[in-house]
Amino acid sequence: MIKKIVTLGVLIIMSLGLFVGCGDIELKKGIYETEDGLASVTLFEDNKFVFNRNIMTSYRPEGSYSIKKEKLILHVTDDEEYIFNIKDGQLIFVSGIEIEPGTIFKLKY
Repeated sequence: MIKKIVTLGVLIIMSLGLFVGCGDIELKKGIYETEDGLASVTLFEDNKFVFNRNIMTSYRPEGSYSIKKEKLILHVTDDEEYIFNIKDGQLIFVSGIEIEPGTIFKLKY
């Protein structure tokens, strides 16, 4: 009887973890590129990034990133950040400049 109660308790706790969420989702480190290869986001192990918005621009924003509720947020300065939705291991551009919202970045390397 005690074994059944303990098992039931563990199952309930595990189920709550699934519904509430066990923290932010994981995202593989590496280079995410657009299909045409003109833009990329490189994520490093130390939560640093480099964002190449277009191979024709010399400015490549860099800084730290965070992941919150299936969103990747690239923090450059207090006034500059870029936001992506994370879906199926891909990045979907939401806001910032020089990139069309909805642009998909796929892990290449």
